[in-house]
Amino acid sequence: MDTKQQIIEAAFELFCEKGYHLSMAELAKRVGIKTPSLYSHFSGKDQILELMIQNEIIRYFDCLDAKLLCAESMCCRDAMKSLFLFALEYFNDMSRLRFWRTIPLISNEQMRLKCSRLIAEKDRSSNERMRQCFLKGIKNGELRPGISESALHLYLVMIQGVLDGMLLYPKSGNENTFAANIFDAYWGGVRAGS
Repeated sequence: MDTKQQIIEAAFELFCEKGYHLSMAELAKRVGIKTPSLYSHFSGKDQILELMIQNEIIRYFDCLDAKLLCAESMCCRDAMKSLFLFALEYFNDMSRLRFWRTIPLISNEQMRLKCSRLIAEKDRSSNERMRQCFLKGIKNGELRPGISESALHLYLVMIQGVLDGMLLYPKSGNENTFAANIFDAYWGGVRAGS
């Protein structure tokens, strides 16, 4: 692995631990180089963090897009459960979860807004594909008649809530059962015949 990639990976680790307030000295120490050497690869901390954050955002949405593509051939219930479980699996790595929860706390407003715009841009496409899955479920009679798209918003909020729980109560031992019960409760409320 080249030094530039080592710096990006070390920045990810430190960002998860310290947020935006990591120092160049800490970063250099983590990589095993002297602080001035960082400047032979990057113009400064903001450039390093911006590239590192952009890489992770793109990585997540690439994985999500692949999962959405697979879900297109599934029935609505299986697709939604698959996407729910994907999110839990992807963020089972506490570093990733801390990383994503730290982005809104970036004190550099320009960087925070740039990250937010990139996430919003990627989110629009993913959310539309989830919406199409949901509408397919209505059309195919899997979801109860007259259900509104608010139920899809509830689904997305449910995922965020479970992820917050994972962050607050790491490795309690019953994550899989808990997650399955939550999804089943949600599906019980939206499925046809409920």
